[in-house]
Amino acid sequence: MGASDDPVGPGTSRTYRSRLREERAADTQRRIAIAASEMFAEHGFGGTTVTGIAQRAGVAAPTVYATFGSKGAILRALLMQMEHDADGAGWAQRIADETKPHGKLVAFAQWTTALFASSKVTILAVRGATGDPAIIKLRDEGDRHRREGLRPVIASLAQVHALRHELSEQRALDRAWILTGVEPYLSATEGCGWTDEEYAQWLGALLQEQLLGPGGDISA
Repeated sequence: MGASDDPVGPGTSRTYRSRLREERAADTQRRIAIAASEMFAEHGFGGTTVTGIAQRAGVAAPTVYATFGSKGAILRALLMQMEHDADGAGWAQRIADETKPHGKLVAFAQWTTALFASSKVTILAVRGATGDPAIIKLRDEGDRHRREGLRPVIASLAQVHALRHELSEQRALDRAWILTGVEPYLSATEGCGWTDEEYAQWLGALLQEQLLGPGGDISA
């Protein structure tokens, strides 16, 4: 039977091969990510090598570089996946849909907790590598991302005149950004033994206290 007699057709065959390549590439990416996550947790960011990740994932080191680009890029991909797994899009919609100022801040505190909780093992694994250029870059990127996520929240509070009278919108954004950093979360849960629920309640109350004025419908 010639190629022209192929009952499924050459187009179908190409589509199948393309899909198979995509599935293999996705499986390779998944195995590398899992291996990296495990090694970061066991050895820290500085103690983990691309060669070690490749060996655990069962691939060659060049495959790791071709798939992700660098150890820092692997970590970035892991953190992005964790945000996805924590339902970042769903939380953003819930926060936007919340009409009461205090409810909006409580929801943001809950989302912050969910995100940190989902990525806690990885965050702890890289905590000691604060001087690494890749970690510095990721930290700065994360700080900018968090500020941009807070910006519409604070803008909505300003729009309904819910902020404390002495706070400009920019200063309110600064306060919220400072309070929602990862270090307070780690201090509470790792240093003090708080549960995630206790931290979320504390953060929600603190955000209300620091940002909302008498017209902001503050609720404990």
